[in-house]
Amino acid sequence: MYNKKRHKLLSWILLLAVVLTILAPLSVSQAAGVGDVLGALTAPTAPSSDGGGILNTLFSFLFDKILGPILNIFGGGSTTTGTPPVKLPPSPSGGGPVIDSGVLRGKVIVVDPGHGGSNPGAVSNGTHESDNNLAVSLKLREKLRQAGAKVVMTRETDRTVAQAGSSLGQELQARVDIAEQNNADMFVSIHSNSNPDPSIAGAMTFFPSGKSSKLALEVQSGIVRETASVDKGTQPATFYVLRNTTMPSILVEMGFVTNAAEAAKLQNDAYRNRIAQGVFTGIVKYFQVN
Repeated sequence: MYNKKRHKLLSWILLLAVVLTILAPLSVSQAAGVGDVLGALTAPTAPSSDGGGILNTLFSFLFDKILGPILNIFGGGSTTTGTPPVKLPPSPSGGGPVIDSGVLRGKVIVVDPGHGGSNPGAVSNGTHESDNNLAVSLKLREKLRQAGAKVVMTRETDRTVAQAGSSLGQELQARVDIAEQNNADMFVSIHSNSNPDPSIAGAMTFFPSGKSSKLALEVQSGIVRETASVDKGTQPATFYVLRNTTMPSILVEMGFVTNAAEAAKLQNDAYRNRIAQGVFTGIVKYFQVN
């Protein structure tokens, strides 16, 4: 658990990282668990401002767009800065199969299993994040296809999306390119989480600031209802694949591989199917009203 002093120290460390990023772009290696965060930090440009000074832009970017999401991840959702996670209202029922009203027919949905190949993501308790991400994504693909959607996978095997030897930025951009080149109606990135505190567990869903919050809420609701996992809510984030895709997009953190019980669940085929069903249900409900 982070206390205020640690938050302050982390703030200064991140500020230094952003300044160094602007002055001298870093050579980024593949990283586990925090890869997308590093991707956000090393992105070519920060989101455009409304014309304020560079320091205002820098501080806004740091505290509003980076620090909040990072503290949410590393603090296990115990945010003390930035936008607090949105908690869902109590589920009125146990869920159940969603009614296929045909809303997915013809929709182009890009499913992105996070990490892969030389970048396994978070590794803990005998499981690789990249394996969990791919297994659930393949199950989600089949459910979407059966409902009439055209599904485009960023990867279907344990590999990187960009060419071997590419930087993390190039890897993430390759996933964005697939969504943009296919004129996707939706981009769904599937990930597993990690935290130094092994007691932390639960699912959470991120969305790009200013858009896709309804999609995130529907998917988060679907996952919690299907799996009964700890609800860590939804929150805006500046992850590369969210910031650079133009269609509705979300990044799902299915659970923490650093929590032994949750790691075991994430390797269970039935549990993986329930997660995929939850994401699918959320997507259908989103398209029913949007």
